[in-house]
Amino acid sequence: SGSSDTSQGRRIFWGRVASGQVVPGQRIAVLPSGQHATVARVLTHTRQAHGVHAGHSAGIVLDREVDVSRGDWLLEPDAFAPTREITATVAWLDDEALAPGRVYWALHGHRWVKAKVARIVERLNIHSLAREPAAQLEPNAIGHVDLLLQEAIPAAPFARSRVLGALILVDTASHK
Repeated sequence: SGSSDTSQGRRIFWGRVASGQVVPGQRIAVLPSGQHATVARVLTHTRQAHGVHAGHSAGIVLDREVDVSRGDWLLEPDAFAPTREITATVAWLDDEALAPGRVYWALHGHRWVKAKVARIVERLNIHSLAREPAAQLEPNAIGHVDLLLQEAIPAAPFARSRVLGALILVDTASHK
């Protein structure tokens, strides 16, 4: 969800539709709070009301006041189950190796959440494309890791949703 506008006494939540479409009458859930509401109006950048498809920006007016903050997601109820445990494919670009037990910041959409590397599942050998066991991911390595998040997020496989399936890990000390 983007910024809000209180013109005409109603909050308008501006943001980009990540997947599917948003239409008036559609039920939504606000994550991470879990509150539910119904879409009363959907506005385009010209403030004309109609449905909006994925990839386009929209202003969403809900039928009732709910607590929505920057970084929250407005989703169809039960479409994406929030989770604290993620297995991710990582292209590790930091100067320091990614190691189990380390805590990083994860940026998912516009929300920052702490993420602990629970384990390195495997590394991809970039020369042979073979999967290999690994205790860490060195700089410029690609591998699969299990992450434990401090807070549940509505994650989805990247093939299903590029927006919900992507996150960025940032070192809490170096901010790289």
